[in-house]
Amino acid sequence: MVSVNNFSISFGDTKIVENINFEVQKGEIVTLLGKSGCGKTTILRAIAGLQKEHDGEICIGNTCVSSKDVYEKNREVGYIFQDYALFPHLNVEENIAFALDKLSKKDREAKVQKLLNQFDIVDHRKKQIHQLSGGQQQRVAIARAMANNPKILLLDEPFANLDSQLRYKTKMWVKNLIKKYELSAILVTHDKKEALSISDKIGIINNKKMIQFDTAKNMYNNPKNFYIANFLSEINIIPDTLLKDLDVKTNENQIAIAYTKDCKLSTENNSIEIEIIDYSYYGENYEVIYKLKNFEHEQNLHSQVENIESIIDKTLFLNISKDDIKIIEK
Repeated sequence: MVSVNNFSISFGDTKIVENINFEVQKGEIVTLLGKSGCGKTTILRAIAGLQKEHDGEICIGNTCVSSKDVYEKNREVGYIFQDYALFPHLNVEENIAFALDKLSKKDREAKVQKLLNQFDIVDHRKKQIHQLSGGQQQRVAIARAMANNPKILLLDEPFANLDSQLRYKTKMWVKNLIKKYELSAILVTHDKKEALSISDKIGIINNKKMIQFDTAKNMYNNPKNFYIANFLSEINIIPDTLLKDLDVKTNENQIAIAYTKDCKLSTENNSIEIEIIDYSYYGENYEVIYKLKNFEHEQNLHSQVENIESIIDKTLFLNISKDDIKIIEK
């Protein structure tokens, strides 16, 4: 449904992104992931037609809607902004109706009623926006975005203003909505857990480039380089001295990592004795920071344990095997 080809954009002399390429199929959720300011929202705005000047092409279906040669305004796109962009002087049903200005009054009222029912906000129809909770405001924003039956849904940090419990519920609700109506959805976020849990595919942007585009599962299990591995998960860089002990070889362009979940701490004696430096409680478990006693290096390592009392004041060892180590590009 959506194809972005060789997309580049600059503001003055400042290059924002360059040579971005990805596709979104019908019923698919693609997430653009990266640090704040990396250009994710700029790409979203260009797809929506809000950012006209750029290089490359944006195609919807078989039609090029945006390039230096062509600009089409009607794109069958629904856009949900981070702050929802609702009109504070209009009530709920007036906000939704605003997107239906081309319909007759009778058809507009019928459509608004349908959307109020569909998104379970009938009881709030006459309320002003400031009278709604964050989750209710988001439902109004989505109802307005869906008013003209878009084929493409663009979501810019849509869950950022919700508390953690409501964020999870709303995220699953939005995901089911996209699948039910077979929309092509593009989500922008800097939250890796959010991206992994909702996405069919993820594109990670760093230094103006999309450095990997893949399924969420494959990207997590097979990161292209250290930046992606470190961005998506908690990892340890394995020191060279330990690599030699485990008979793991790397070249000058590679780095050896292990997920912290695979770095187990144990009282079972082996050659990799550790010394705990610090630990912190994080609800489900403790994060333990430690160093290796018998290897000369300055790199601290991290592991997670469920019961800190079971290891404190005991002689501890790192339980890691060759199979736990991934060799990736720097």
